Amino acid sequence: MTRLAAQLNTVRAYCGTQEELLDTLSRIRALGFDGVELESSLLKNADLQAVAQRLAQLGLEVCSIRSPFARTGYGMEEMIAEAKALNCIHVGVGTLTASYFTMGPAGVEKYLAQAQAVCERFSKEGLRPLYSLRFHEFMRLSDGAWSFDKLEAATETASYRWETDVLCLTRTAVEPPQVFLRLAGRMPVCRLSDQKIRENETYFFYARREECPLGEGLFDLPAWIEAAKRAGAEWFTVGQDLCDRDPFACLKASLEKAKEFGCA
Repeated sequence: MTRLAAQLNTVRAYCGTQEELLDTLSRIRALGFDGVELESSLLKNADLQAVAQRLAQLGLEVCSIRSPFARTGYGMEEMIAEAKALNCIHVGVGTLTASYFTMGPAGVEKYLAQAQAVCERFSKEGLRPLYSLRFHEFMRLSDGAWSFDKLEAATETASYRWETDVLCLTRTAVEPPQVFLRLAGRMPVCRLSDQKIRENETYFFYARREECPLGEGLFDLPAWIEAAKRAGAEWFTVGQDLCDRDPFACLKASLEKAKEFGCA
């Protein structure tokens, strides 16, 4: 059975202090979510034990804690401490950054060497590194391969788990179910979102794409959700980077649609 988590970044404006963060967790649980997807930046001003206590009181789980890959170089011990304190097995290690993929195949090899050390350290602690797949991994390298091809098949990243994001995948023009199939058994988290087309207020023919709650946009979410479940997704997370209304209302609307579409 899959579970539903709120992307806490959606309500980041309500997480500035520890008191606000704890209150936001209570509001998330009241909406009916099983868990949360945390950004490490939202924990900067909070006591981990206080957050862990509130999560336990509410019966909320942390499906992942997301950090940029650079943090594995200067803050790996803090990442491990956060995950253990919040009883979270999936530690987000970010994504391949421009400093690597702009170097072409050599950059990917450099990344893999560093990723191997990350995997070994987390494995020793009983944690799983979770890679956030976005869209630049599907840029063709000079040798004709995608960065994704190399990352997915490399022995250095064999212990990686993958977090897919349907919004990012649609921007690659790659069908999400194709990626889910390749990651079957290694994709515990799938981020859901939707996108609508709104006409430009000045020039009608210059339509702009805009994030929206699930079911209000264009994505074939029921089919993609079913494909993700076949691939072994354990968590579906919902949320938006930008909202055109109260973000808690957006989360509630997305949660209801996610359940309707078969997420839980």
